[in-house]
Amino acid sequence: MDGMQTGKAELILAAALELFEEKGFDGTAVPELARRAGVGTGTIYRYFVTKEALLNALYQRWKSAYNAMVLGEMPAGLSIRGRFGLYWQRMAGFALAEPRAMRFMELHQHAAYLDEKSRKLAERYLAVASAFIAEGVQAGVLKPLAPDFAAALLWGTLIGMIKVCGELTPALIAEAENCLWDAVRARDAAGASAA
Repeated sequence: MDGMQTGKAELILAAALELFEEKGFDGTAVPELARRAGVGTGTIYRYFVTKEALLNALYQRWKSAYNAMVLGEMPAGLSIRGRFGLYWQRMAGFALAEPRAMRFMELHQHAAYLDEKSRKLAERYLAVASAFIAEGVQAGVLKPLAPDFAAALLWGTLIGMIKVCGELTPALIAEAENCLWDAVRARDAAGASAA
C-alpha cells in the first residue's frame, strides 16, 4: 500500500477501535464508522471485505501487541515469584499505555466472529500461562490451579481495576500484585508461603 492508502487504513482502524470499544461490534454501523474515520463507506470495504474482517484485523493488531509485551522473554534466573510479578507489571503497563485497546479486547475476546488467527493469538497467552503454572506447581511454589482459571484471575482483576478504580497508580498496581500473589502461591504445612 502506498502512504495514502496506509493512512486511510489506519484512520479506519483507529475509528473502529473507538466505536467498537464504545458501542460494541453490533452497535456500530459501517456508515457511522466511515464518518468517524473521515472516509467514504465504500472505502472501508476496499480495505476490509466485511465488518468482521475489520474487527479481526483490529483484534489481531492489539492482541499481537499485548502478547509481544506481556509474553516477551524473561530475564535469566528470575524466580517464579519474580516472573509472576514481571508478567503482572507488563500486563498493567500495557493497560496503562493502551486502556482503550484493553477494553476492546475484553469486549471481543470470546466473540463468535473472531477468526482462527484471532483465536490462536488468544490461545498463546493461555499456553504460556499453563506452562508457567505447571512449572510453579512442580516447584511447590504455586497452588495446583487450573491454568485457565489462573489466567482469568489476572486478566479479570486488571479489567476490573480499569473499569472500577479509574486511574491505575503504581501503588494500586503493586497492591493488586501482592493480593494476586497471595491468591496463587502455595503454602507450606505451617501456613507460611513457599518461596
